[in-house]
Amino acid sequence: MSELFNIIKGDIISITGAGGKTSLMFYLANQLKKRGTVLIATTTKIFKPESTENNSFIFIYPEEIDFISPQDNFIHIFCPKIENDKIDSASFEELNKFKNRFDFILIEADGSASKALKGWKNNEPVIYPASTKTIAIIDITALHKEKNENTIHRFDLFQKQYFNSNKTIEKNDYIGYINSNTFFKGTSNEKILFFNKIESIDLFEEFFNIVNKVNITSKIYFGSIFKNEFFSFKNITPIVLAAGFSKRFLGDKLNFKLVNGKTILEQTLLNISQINFKEKILIGKNSFHDELSHKYGYTYIINPNPEFGQSYSVILGTLNSSLSGYLFIPGDMPFLTKSTLLKLIYEFQKYNQIIVPFIDGNKKAPVLFPKRYRNELVKLKGDSGGREILKKENFIKCNFKNSLEFFDIDTQNDLKKLEMLEEQI
Repeated sequence: MSELFNIIKGDIISITGAGGKTSLMFYLANQLKKRGTVLIATTTKIFKPESTENNSFIFIYPEEIDFISPQDNFIHIFCPKIENDKIDSASFEELNKFKNRFDFILIEADGSASKALKGWKNNEPVIYPASTKTIAIIDITALHKEKNENTIHRFDLFQKQYFNSNKTIEKNDYIGYINSNTFFKGTSNEKILFFNKIESIDLFEEFFNIVNKVNITSKIYFGSIFKNEFFSFKNITPIVLAAGFSKRFLGDKLNFKLVNGKTILEQTLLNISQINFKEKILIGKNSFHDELSHKYGYTYIINPNPEFGQSYSVILGTLNSSLSGYLFIPGDMPFLTKSTLLKLIYEFQKYNQIIVPFIDGNKKAPVLFPKRYRNELVKLKGDSGGREILKKENFIKCNFKNSLEFFDIDTQNDLKKLEMLEEQI
């Protein structure tokens, strides 16, 4: 993770927030001690750790500061005072004495009493001014729990600062909490948000729906300290391709109505909208497509040259996307589910490679491309779409079992099969 956060020698890192600060600090210290000398300190209070076979600590006391000789492969911990088995806060003046004597300094700069959320006092967090990075911890596991003193440190203060009428902790609480920017109060250094305890697709969905509503410009990471999983967040744009001629279908298949009264295209757009994407794009060719895009919150891009083939829609979608990945979705996928989309996105976060769904060993759509393929995508021609890129590039196979989600509607016979399948749902 130290490489992920781009931690370099000379960095002084303050850690704020709630839900894993101490764990993250010691995790990083154990990594960094292999690369140089490491000091841990706090500007609040932390429990004094015990040395174990795997963790060797050197405790530094105020009277020893001028005589300390930092050692590799050890974690040094500054103890201004120890009371009730807790290490007391270091002053900025004391930290100044260590500034040029250690390769890495890690500072716990916030207190949360082991709760998932907190209300801040006016003097919090206590971030050392010479810090080069501030990492803010967000604990995702309090979502949907009751708002009370058991889940929120300084509950009354939290309610004053982030009040809404929810009786349980919901995404709007997290969004207000993060957008307040209190984690980084008074700092001008590099800012990092780390969402901790994301250990399942369900928790990833909660994270995804929150992160696309936050307004800060910090670098964003997520994962689990406990599981040793850390990922840089890469946002993606779903790009729905709906400008084809449906030649084999002998009509406009996207305008065909399903048994629920919605057209194939509308149902596809609705399913995608179950996820809170930061941006969504629809590439179409008529006013019907334009109306649907407004109804479901898509940016509408008209394809003025649909006769150039599907690749021209891919080019238009790529050129109009501003995020880190492009998820190309045919407009005739009305049974595509939220869980399938989230699985594709989650795999992309882990590998940052092209992600291709497979059913029984066969490639299917939609396909997710990292932004680094932008130049190749905008050079495509004809009806091949991104398939030409898949022939020469490595990709990650994402296996699925429900073939209905990936059902191709190309002909009238396919439509009859579709109607039979709908009856089974």
